[in-house]
Order: sequence, then structure tokens, then C-alpha cells
Amino acid sequence: MGPVVASAEQLLISKVLSDESLVSVIDMGIQPKHFSQSYARIWSWLLEFWHQHSEVPTERALLTEYPSVTLGNASSESLSRLVQEVIDGHRREAVTETLTQAMPLLTEGKIADAIALLNSGLQEVSGDTTYSRDVNIIDQWEERLARYAEMRERPEGLIGISTGFPGLDRLTAGIRPQQLITFVGEAKRGKSMLTMVMAERANAEGVPPLLVSFEMSVEEQAARYDAYVSKVSHTGLLRGMSTSAEVSRLDHALRARKNSNPFVLVEDIASATTVSSLAAKIKQHNPGIVFVDGVYMMDDENGEPKGSPQALTNITRSLKRVAQQFKIPIVITTQVLSSKLSSRTSRRVTADAIGYSSSFVQDSDTVMSVERDPDYEDRSIVRVILSRTSPHGEVTIKWDWDNMDFTEVTDADDDNDDTEQADGYSDW
Repeated sequence: MGPVVASAEQLLISKVLSDESLVSVIDMGIQPKHFSQSYARIWSWLLEFWHQHSEVPTERALLTEYPSVTLGNASSESLSRLVQEVIDGHRREAVTETLTQAMPLLTEGKIADAIALLNSGLQEVSGDTTYSRDVNIIDQWEERLARYAEMRERPEGLIGISTGFPGLDRLTAGIRPQQLITFVGEAKRGKSMLTMVMAERANAEGVPPLLVSFEMSVEEQAARYDAYVSKVSHTGLLRGMSTSAEVSRLDHALRARKNSNPFVLVEDIASATTVSSLAAKIKQHNPGIVFVDGVYMMDDENGEPKGSPQALTNITRSLKRVAQQFKIPIVITTQVLSSKLSSRTSRRVTADAIGYSSSFVQDSDTVMSVERDPDYEDRSIVRVILSRTSPHGEVTIKWDWDNMDFTEVTDADDDNDDTEQADGYSDW
């Protein structure tokens, strides 16, 4: 019989004891749950010892507590590799267990229940570790200078994905990875079309979008997209009343995009999408940006009533984690409480007017309102009302639904400036 090969669990514990790298391992997200049952107890004891004595126990102390434990020689082993092997082992076991639980449901024909179980299990496994970073900024000044120089070379200070509206890009510097962006406004203010415009602009830049709608079928969404990219009448397209010139324009526009990145539309009229199922779709389609139109209609997998404050708190917090996990921006829309708008005429949105839950303010990196222009029926004002990174300001968008042309009003179009910029940033 040959020598017994030590497992990754044994080697990791041995490594931690020998070089006192416990803090580094903790920062990598390792928890007792990542170990098998017997070694989970040992790891929990090790953590408790460290908390009580402010030092890592010796191997002798461990063997005194657990005489039967076997450790390996980890002196030449890579710490990060051992951590990853332990995590991968846990994930493998968790996936196997989830599949085992799902099989009886599949056999019984409970397909939806099986899929929900699989989505929930896979989401938990994929997001069960969080790597923190400790950075000495004094040592990294050269990297930051290089990054700032690169940013200066970008047009209009754009460091993220363009919104499709130059004034809004100047305010936000674009939509950046790991951000949660919220658009809020009354019904019929153009929030849904705004997400479509932004999604198409992202796709034009080579960033494949995924857009979830709870109110429109895929066919309805696709018709909006077709009308927008070809600048033909949306109503005429739906009613079969397009002119020959419009049909030609539509054909040209769609043919020109046939080799572009995927643009995935998600239809969920039943409002059954959860954060876990959205994460599964992100894994499946690998988008560069995600839009959720009407996020208040998402289903809370924790069982809270749809649209309740606690459900929305769970959802927005989880969406922020998903944005961080996949390193992509997520843009969501929600509604305001009409009773809390500033007046009957201006309909100005404040943070207090955001409906359903305060979690939108707490979890979003930027909150922008979409308000009606009190002076023009065909215009809306998009206003940055809260942000961690953007100054206060606003842009005005003119909605030409007949020609599907949605453009920002500039100084050339109107005497008003396209942005109203304050000196400071929002109080975040």
C-alpha cells in the first residue's frame, strides 16, 4: 500500500498552523461550511482559539484537542490553491446534493419546482464566498496615476457604458461594472423605453444586454426595438400600416445588426423571476449589462409578499450582490408614490417619494428620477437625485413616439442648458 495522500482540507489546516496565515484565509472567504463535517469542527475550534487567544494554535495544541486528526506537510503548497480546492470541493458536494434533491421532482413531473430548486442551489453555491481586499494605497500610487491618465483619454470623461444621452453621460461618467442604478418615476413617463434605448446603445458599443420585462411579451418588446433601431412608426408596425419606405428601413436596420452581440429579452408576465433565477440567466447568456424593468414585480425567494418593503429590501440587496459577483452593472426601474410628489404641477421626485421600500436609496449607487416636463407634453426630465459618484443635475429628453426618436434637448434646441450641475455631490 502506498503513502496516504493528504486532502486539501488537511493541507490547508496544516498550512495555517505552520505559517500563521489564518487571517489571509479568512479574507478569502473560507468558512466552516466549506469543510467536510469532521474538519468543519476542527476549523471552528481553530477560529474560536484564535478569537480567544489572539493567536493561531500550534499543531501540538490541535493534536491535543483532536488526537486522531491527520495533517499533511504543506510547506511547499500554495495557500490560494488550497483555499480554492477546499471551496471547489464544497461546491461539488453542494451541486451533487442539489441535483439529488431535484431528481425526484423531475420524476414526478414538477418541472418548475425542480428548476427553482436548482436555481436556488446554484446561486447559493456560486455566491458563497466573498474575497475582501486590503490595499496599501501608498504603494499603489503609480497604478492610480496610470488609471487617471487612461480616463482622461476617454471621450467626455466616460469611464463606463454610455447611456445613449450625452448630458447624462457627463453627469454619471457612464454606467460602471458592479453598480446598481435605479430609475424611478410615475407610470407612463418613459422608463421602459429609456431602458430599451440604453440597452441598444450598450449593444452598439459591444456590450451585450439582457432586459427583463414584467409587463410586455417578447413580441411587444421586440416590436419596440425594431421600431426604435429603424426609426419607423411603432403603431404603424403593430397595425400593419408601415409604408414601403419604412419596411425598407426596417429591413436594412435589422440586417445591419444580424452579426452583432446578442440582445436577450426576457418575458415574465407571471412575475415569477427571482434574483436566483436572474443570476442563472446571467450565467447562461453572459451579458455585459442587465436591465430589470419594474423590479417591484420580482418574486422574493424568501417568501415575503410581492412588493412588500421586506421583499424589496431582500431583492435590491441581492441584486447589488449579483452585480458585484458578475462584475456587471444592473439597471432597475420602479415607481413613485404619487401622493408624495412635490406638487400637482411640477411632479418633482424626491427620495421620500420612491415607492415600496427605502432599500432603493440604501442599495443603489445612483438613483435617477424620470419626471414629466411641466412646460412640454412631449418631454421628460431625467434627474440625478441621489448618487455616490455623480453630481446633482438633469437632462431633458424629447419623446417622438411617431418616429421612435428619443433625443436629449440641448442648447441648440432650447434656451435651457442640458444639464444643471451643482457644486457638490449627493449626500452618499
